[in-house]
Amino acid sequence: MRIDFQCLPLTLDPSFLSQRTVVVIDVLRATSVIVQALSQGALEIIPVMTVEEAFSKAKSYSSGSTLLGGERGSRKIEGFDFGNSPREYTAERVKGKRLILTTTNGTRAFHAVSGGKEIIAGSFFNLSASAKRCLELGSDLLIYPSGDEGRFSLEDSVCGGMLIDRIIRQNAHRSNLTDASQSAYLLYQRFKDNLVEALRLSTHGQDLVARGFEEDLSVCVQVDLTDVVPVFREGVIRAFPIPSKKER
Repeated sequence: MRIDFQCLPLTLDPSFLSQRTVVVIDVLRATSVIVQALSQGALEIIPVMTVEEAFSKAKSYSSGSTLLGGERGSRKIEGFDFGNSPREYTAERVKGKRLILTTTNGTRAFHAVSGGKEIIAGSFFNLSASAKRCLELGSDLLIYPSGDEGRFSLEDSVCGGMLIDRIIRQNAHRSNLTDASQSAYLLYQRFKDNLVEALRLSTHGQDLVARGFEEDLSVCVQVDLTDVVPVFREGVIRAFPIPSKKER
């Protein structure tokens, strides 16, 4: 397995993506929210690019079946049910519901890699389950941090490095790291004993602290809370294994 790491959230060649499993990571906070919501019983999550699209798409579903979540400037969007903190997405609020989600970085990343062979939402919450699924698929792997408005993201890179660590522990003789994935792996080694330090040092982490979301940093570094593996297909994220149409 060749493991590559996308340092910046750039548009990639569709032919490159089509041969690879892609793991999208947005620790602060979109993929943490996605994993949390599905682990708490949400039916599915639809990531959209804009606030307007979120409101419009919600109108196409029956009343009471669909909730709106996301942020702009890290804050809850007016008229939405949720912001972008995983603490909000409890079973009492999301079980049995569809969620339409729009965020500054994370939801855009899924659409940027929509041509991937299989697209997984990864976070610290489901890190071991994500590694296991990547190994089961056996394809070359691209780890795709959502970044911070187009910039390098420290916290996503550390999480990606931890994912690489988990994979090579189980597949050391068959894992081939690129320079970029080696860099993420080494960065994880620096922070592995204090993951929250990486979040506190990151630009986005500091922004969240300044805006009153400091608690989310310690929440989002919790490792292996769930075995849920969210998979993005045909514009929708559902928990793996994806149910057949008859089961939905």
